[in-house]
Amino acid sequence: MLVGRGGDAIQMLALAEAFRNLGHEVKLSGPNPLQPYEFVSTEGRLRSCLRNLPWWAKDIFELGFNLISLWKAKRLLRLGDVDLIYHRAGIYDFIGAKLAGHCPLVAHLDAPFPVERAFRGDGYFKKLHERAMRSLGRKVRCLVTVSDVSKAYYAQLGLHEEKILIMPNGILERLLQLGLQQANERPPFCHGPPWTIGFVGSINRWHRVDLLLETLRLLNTDNPGLFRLIAVGSGEEYARLQAQEKQLSLEGNVSWLGPMPHEQAFRQIGHFDIAVLPHTLTTGAPLKLFEYAALARPAIAPDIPNLRKLFADDEICFVQSESPQAMAEAILAMSFRPKKARRLGQRTQDRVQEYTWENNVARLLRELHITN
Repeated sequence: MLVGRGGDAIQMLALAEAFRNLGHEVKLSGPNPLQPYEFVSTEGRLRSCLRNLPWWAKDIFELGFNLISLWKAKRLLRLGDVDLIYHRAGIYDFIGAKLAGHCPLVAHLDAPFPVERAFRGDGYFKKLHERAMRSLGRKVRCLVTVSDVSKAYYAQLGLHEEKILIMPNGILERLLQLGLQQANERPPFCHGPPWTIGFVGSINRWHRVDLLLETLRLLNTDNPGLFRLIAVGSGEEYARLQAQEKQLSLEGNVSWLGPMPHEQAFRQIGHFDIAVLPHTLTTGAPLKLFEYAALARPAIAPDIPNLRKLFADDEICFVQSESPQAMAEAILAMSFRPKKARRLGQRTQDRVQEYTWENNVARLLRELHITN
């Protein structure tokens, strides 16, 4: 596994736990232990330094991490029997193709790398990326990705469509049960006002938390003191957003809680009255939507096709993308009709019980004709 310290690490740890919950033994391998949102360790500080390098220099380091990951994975394979390798592929991944001969290998291909790079204004070694993906596609048993758009991207690179399985993100059954309990103990709109608007996740460019700050300014203009914002997470936009908070005169209305251990961040969602995903890439299946749903929070999200594939109109409040005015109107409507908002969250909670990591793993094993 070649992953960072954010949602990708949470995703891989959740998959490992789901495999174990279904009775399988799991061993993790990678350049470093998975530590979601860990910023103070040596490895965390190194990654923070790497973020400041030009894209080509970061990619050279990534190739080096590939070599370390390959060496560690081969050493693990020599130590004992392995029946299946689940590998999270990187942008220039050659690990999967090298390991595929040892036993059946599933490669996890997240949202297309060039889309994320374009959003950040970064380049990439296009030919090297495409060559690596085609080599991976020829060797692996199954390719897992999160959306129709992602599948189409990898298919147009020449990867066989019949090998590509769309498997959205999800929620662990353990956290779902915790969410059911916490939602019963503290339903939305049970304390206040002020009502709490919340966001949990990486504070990067495509999540557009700046839109959420502008939304709060609009709300406070006509309804001073009625709403406050809690943001959990950290990322490249953190300093700029705190500066924007001051420019919009929102001091005292915003709480920046920073990065938290995953379960602690999940519990924090239970203190929101309204959970918001301001923006996202058009290629993914954001983890936070499943977590908002597990805690029965009425949620607002941009009206884009990949999110509509996951939830219906009577489960998520979809609003015009990149429109603070539309978000403000939706938030006001929920606050004026809290019983209706709670029903929205409850329907989303009902739906998310289909989207557990355990269900995802069971489906994958069925596709591979592997029984427990």
